[in-house]
Amino acid sequence: MVIPFLKVIFRENLDNITPVALTFNPDDLLRYIDYKLGTFILEYGPLKSLIYFSGGIVIAFLLKNLFLFLANYNMAYVRTAVIRDIREWTYNHILKLPISYFSKIKRGEIISKLISDIREVEMSLAGALDLIKHPIGILIPFIALFVTSAKLTLFVLVLLPVSGFIISRIGSKLKHAAAQGQEKFAHVVSHIEESLHGIKIIKAFNATKEKQTKFKELNDSHFTLMLKLFRREMLASPLSEFMGSIVIALILVYSGNLILTQDSALTGSFLIAYIAIFSQIISPAKALTEAYFRIKKGSASLDRVNEILDTPSEVANEGSKTVDFRNEIKLKDICFSYDGKRAIDEISFTIKKGERVALVGPSGGGKSTLVDLLPRFHELESGTITIDDVNIKEMNLINLRSMFGIVTQEAVLFNDTIANNIKMGDFYNTGDDLLNATKVANAHEFILEKEGGYNANIGEKGGNLSGGQKQRLSIARAILKNPPILILDEATSALDSESEKLVQDALENIMKDRTSIVIAHRLSTIQNADRILVIEGGKIVQEGTHTGLLEKGGLYKKLVDLQTFD
Repeated sequence: MVIPFLKVIFRENLDNITPVALTFNPDDLLRYIDYKLGTFILEYGPLKSLIYFSGGIVIAFLLKNLFLFLANYNMAYVRTAVIRDIREWTYNHILKLPISYFSKIKRGEIISKLISDIREVEMSLAGALDLIKHPIGILIPFIALFVTSAKLTLFVLVLLPVSGFIISRIGSKLKHAAAQGQEKFAHVVSHIEESLHGIKIIKAFNATKEKQTKFKELNDSHFTLMLKLFRREMLASPLSEFMGSIVIALILVYSGNLILTQDSALTGSFLIAYIAIFSQIISPAKALTEAYFRIKKGSASLDRVNEILDTPSEVANEGSKTVDFRNEIKLKDICFSYDGKRAIDEISFTIKKGERVALVGPSGGGKSTLVDLLPRFHELESGTITIDDVNIKEMNLINLRSMFGIVTQEAVLFNDTIANNIKMGDFYNTGDDLLNATKVANAHEFILEKEGGYNANIGEKGGNLSGGQKQRLSIARAILKNPPILILDEATSALDSESEKLVQDALENIMKDRTSIVIAHRLSTIQNADRILVIEGGKIVQEGTHTGLLEKGGLYKKLVDLQTFD
């Protein structure tokens, strides 16, 4: 669209226009376009021709920007929808991962991958879309360049790979630096998450300055790496533009020589048009370079997200059998290790339906690990666990875990209403069931005292409740589930005496007519157990009733002597 203006402004000789036939020979095509433009200017005159040409430019730019808007309008959906899906896939997969995965990786690192890394993937996705768009924006002008001058365009094609090689060398180093940057950021997020979780202890021990120093080290390390990364990334655009200017300079020299030696049909106006068309390539080429760098950077983040997605889920190892618990749970020669260290060592015992079994022993002996093996929170190293003679590995996980109601030492509650915290899972039936569960758990009265009652928000991790109230909500949750098997993992050890009495009464209510496995350090809570297993070093060292074990002496009597019974 530049050529007609040049013809009018430079007042090229239009009197001796020789008709030219249209052929697919590039030089003849150039002469044909030149002939048609000349006859147009002769017919309409210079001024009217300029008006037509100007109108054509306006229409061209209108179409260009209209379709650019439509493209970006639709790409906005693609970009945001893909990131939404990746975040959803990742979160859903996290919930399906085995418990052992979370003991090996920090929560802060998982959060960093869900937020920071996925945001980087979003930025690189925009670059990936540009890799589709900009090559077309380069290809079409190249066709025009080839038509204008095949020799000149072949000359350009020889030069471009050199600049592309230089740019790709920088980009290859970007991915490694980006991966390091995201890893450093994960450490920063992890430190923040741990500090928020332990803020009371930090203040109590005057460790504020220590934590600030540690955070500064982590933050400065991330800053240094990201500064280096961004500076390298910022090199992409100016470098590609500078390489483009070198190519233009060489084009001017080579094309000038072609015109001066009259070895081509190329004229001055067509040469300027050629350079104008080539300049249109520089912008998408720059964008393509930036997109390449963004993809290199984003691929490092995608690798980190894939570390989660590639981790096998529990569902991958589940069976299909379902069981309605009627008789017994049998553990035979089971073994389990943490990082090569044996935590459970060939333990065997049977729990009959309706029996109350207590597990006692020193801390770190393997009691909590043992009960975690029953609902398959961890996978056995060897041995078997069966429920009514069906191996738990052959059971459907949902069916298996629906049999267990678990109350842990630390009540796990969520930033939601009291009712929603109790109604977790697919076990809630009616409002009457909910009220009955809270009454049995001695929680109904304090719930009614809260502003909003059952719809009161309990805050993050139940921060608006006392320790005893949290635990009673956990018990109400277990009651509402109505499981045939209860696991009580030191459910009263963190409570004061008054709260312990209320919770203990609630536990006695819930254990009626149910199979119960109770872990306790306070031996007063398990005196009424049908059977007590004393566990030390991952082995059962004593077994019997409270009275029988006291008569035998040994570790159980030693533990009893260290405590005061009511």
